[in-house]
Amino acid sequence: MKISTDFTIALPPQEAYRFLLDVEQVAPCVPGGELGSAAADGSYPAKVTVRLGPMRLRYDGSLWISEQDDASRRAVLRAKARETGAHGSLEASMTMHVTPNGEGSRVDVLTELALAGRAARMGRGIVDEVVRRLVSDMASCLEQRLGDQGDGLELPAAVPQISGIKLLLRAVAERLGRIGRKGER
Repeated sequence: MKISTDFTIALPPQEAYRFLLDVEQVAPCVPGGELGSAAADGSYPAKVTVRLGPMRLRYDGSLWISEQDDASRRAVLRAKARETGAHGSLEASMTMHVTPNGEGSRVDVLTELALAGRAARMGRGIVDEVVRRLVSDMASCLEQRLGDQGDGLELPAAVPQISGIKLLLRAVAERLGRIGRKGER
């Protein structure tokens, strides 16, 4: 499945691009994510945990930057993981493109996601909404990190584990809101 999202960041494009390629700097903003030290090949061991009601999904795998075009400020981050204690898996490719947006930058992200197992049975609509919310939460965290760096304050700790119930309720509410707006036309 393909999911397009975007967010803005208060840095000029080249600085934003360099900041977003610093996987160790960005990783703490991924809700429920943990990042290990870089391997010799440039990949990182990674874990992410999601709770959806009584279901707890934990994935262990790795991520790496597979493509990088500094001139056009475009990069591709890939991830591959297996669900711990179950038969699920995920493969993701996130292509980011950083462009000027006033004095800051706009970051367009195209995520290509292949899921197998329990997460795949949730349905495309819910997965799409959850991914959009995750990108939004990550963007908010990045803005806070950038602001705190500028203020000389300590950077915030990692974002807490993803609350599946909260994400699911927000996703359903947003979906119902869109359905209601269509009915008003």
